[in-house]
Amino acid sequence: MLMEIFHPWWKSGAVPANLVGKRRQVFYETEKKLPLRQIIIIQGLRRVGKTTLMYQIIDSLIKKGTDPLNILYFSFDDRTKSPIEILKEYETEILKKDLRSEKIYIFFDEIQKVPDWENAIKIIYDSYPNVKLFISGSMQIVVSKKTRESLAGRFFDIHVEPLDFWEFLEFRNISIDRERVELYENEIKVNFEEFLKTGGFIEAINMNDMEKIQYFKESILKRVAFIDIPGVFRIDYPEILYTLLEIFSTYPGMYIDYKNLASDLKIDQRTLSEYVNLLEKALLVQKLYNFSNNRLTSERKLKRIYLSNTGFVYALNPEVEFPVVFEQYVVNTTKTQFFWRSPQKNEVDVILLWNNDVIPIEVKIRERIREKDASSLFKFIKKYNAQNGMMITLNTEKTLEKNGLRVNLVPYWKAVVKNTLAP
Repeated sequence: MLMEIFHPWWKSGAVPANLVGKRRQVFYETEKKLPLRQIIIIQGLRRVGKTTLMYQIIDSLIKKGTDPLNILYFSFDDRTKSPIEILKEYETEILKKDLRSEKIYIFFDEIQKVPDWENAIKIIYDSYPNVKLFISGSMQIVVSKKTRESLAGRFFDIHVEPLDFWEFLEFRNISIDRERVELYENEIKVNFEEFLKTGGFIEAINMNDMEKIQYFKESILKRVAFIDIPGVFRIDYPEILYTLLEIFSTYPGMYIDYKNLASDLKIDQRTLSEYVNLLEKALLVQKLYNFSNNRLTSERKLKRIYLSNTGFVYALNPEVEFPVVFEQYVVNTTKTQFFWRSPQKNEVDVILLWNNDVIPIEVKIRERIREKDASSLFKFIKKYNAQNGMMITLNTEKTLEKNGLRVNLVPYWKAVVKNTLAP
């Protein structure tokens, strides 16, 4: 079985260039942890580059002198063997020596497909102190109670994200002077709209719009809804998972009314809640809570939901308007958990918690901005004693002040290129 797995380095002593790709910052962050004993858990959306990162680490190890036979890669995407069985076969058929005799590097891809994988990985980690383990998952595999308990103190988690806008420009060989971005306003706007359609997925960069739609639907959304989630969790209606994605793309940021939505879909309300949680675990949706100083209170209040990537929205709702998808971009980029809606229905799109500061952000992509457009921001700043607020606009750039409170208005393209939204 193992001899059929693609391990070209076992024969050639090198990883093919087409598997390695271009190194991103996440590679260097991961490489720093190579000398450490702990397991490296790599998480991220399907097709985001987790496997490529593994190949890049393998390539680096070989180039630094590691024996290629001391490196095992195995994907559980379409295979059902356990990690321990794989390791035993590798030891007897390929390594042909005791697994404890030398430094060994093991890469297990899409580990969430393996039942009770946490205990298997714990056994390997505890039994073979010379083995460095890398495991990846297309779900939130380290947030589960079982993972935290089984592997407590035994791992570091690495998140592989889609490209950010600057990386996107780099991959397209487009050069913009970061110190003089005002000179490149038109180039930034044109490329940013294309970036939103790709969602930062490297494979989508050179696709036309129809190819992008098919790519996101078939390679990611349908694959996760109909294969990945049902392969890990027992569910009765995988088609409902995909229907929910379509609904969330039509109404980005919609308030979740489980009772009415369950009635429309003709399923049990508890089942609907479970399915939304599964989509969140699969990294396809992002749930926001109504902000409160008390987190428990927040979780009991209204919730809003967005897809996790702008490319998904364009694929399922190609006619979506730019202001709507930009709001989702802000939500996705900042990784926020909160919005705000008062009992009087004052609303703020995004609430960020940065370095113990609370920062409210409102998205108003329109030609004309009036002072009353910032009224909810000022109310939030006063209520929660925030330092200031931000409004992201189409072209308006100025500062609004009211009773000593301040709201900074920033054109969207400047907010993007100046990393104003960086988490």
